[in-house]
Amino acid sequence: MSYRPASDRVFSWLYETLSVPPVVAGIACSLGLGGLALWCTWLLGTVDAVAAGLMPDIAVRAPVTLYMMAGYLPMAIYYLGVWTRDHFEMLTNNFTLDQTVVGFPRLFANAFGVAGALTMYLLFLFEIDAPWRWNAEFFFILVGLLVMGWFNFRFMFLLVWNALRISRTAGTIENLDLFDPVLVKPYAQQGVRSSLLAVVGLSVSANLWLDPHSPALGTVSSVAMLVAASVLALVLPTWGVHQRLKAIKQAQLGSIRRAIAARHDPQSRSVDDAQQLRADLAVERRLTEVSEWPFDAGSYGRVALYVFLGFGSWVGAALVERMLETLGT
Repeated sequence: MSYRPASDRVFSWLYETLSVPPVVAGIACSLGLGGLALWCTWLLGTVDAVAAGLMPDIAVRAPVTLYMMAGYLPMAIYYLGVWTRDHFEMLTNNFTLDQTVVGFPRLFANAFGVAGALTMYLLFLFEIDAPWRWNAEFFFILVGLLVMGWFNFRFMFLLVWNALRISRTAGTIENLDLFDPVLVKPYAQQGVRSSLLAVVGLSVSANLWLDPHSPALGTVSSVAMLVAASVLALVLPTWGVHQRLKAIKQAQLGSIRRAIAARHDPQSRSVDDAQQLRADLAVERRLTEVSEWPFDAGSYGRVALYVFLGFGSWVGAALVERMLETLGT
């Protein structure tokens, strides 16, 4: 039997049916929706109004960003499910785990999607000065908010659910070798890859909440949701194995230190005891150096790179915008 990760069945079927790699289809969908949004803002006259200085440029960047996120999030949900299944299978090969097929409360995932859409709708009403001024421009932005809210909240729910399922498998491992970190590497891979998905989403949506004209409530809500998702994505899958590694390390350190204390007196120990003492001290040094987390230097480096690239994209976009404003004045 195999593990069935929480995912989106419709988009999973769609990505697996296409003849192109899912990442290519996802990027094309995100860019295509972003281009469609830009074209629609041009048809609605928003682009001309921004160029004439009658509206802030967030009026164009907001719908483009929303629709790009609506194209990115289904791909993120798909890869989250695929990677979770792969990591579970790797852990199954490394350890004896409970391989019972476990589904997930799809009703809860849908409820989170509805909650996300309603949250975006309420933010829309709060941020618009006159909510009764319904027109094509407002309706176009509202559709993007509802779709992004649905997928964004579902993505966060699925990310946490899969992370908890992976984390709980650590409790079923009987023999865990502290000196073989390769065996627990899938936990770190789940965290790092999930963090990548969250950071990319954070980078794409930066055009919404880093703009000085963007309302404070939208800024705070976006930062809180996406940063929290990034942290949870990295820590949650590894928390269970972290607790196991920490407990085993402390138990083995306690045992070896009691043995060292028993042979510490030079007056009573024999030659064999002296040799065993040196061996015990060497084991103690190795144990103290063992990490209580499944991450290695490469894992930390990748996460740091993801975050750096995310911040770099925001800084670069800000510099380009400032340059264009300077050239236009």
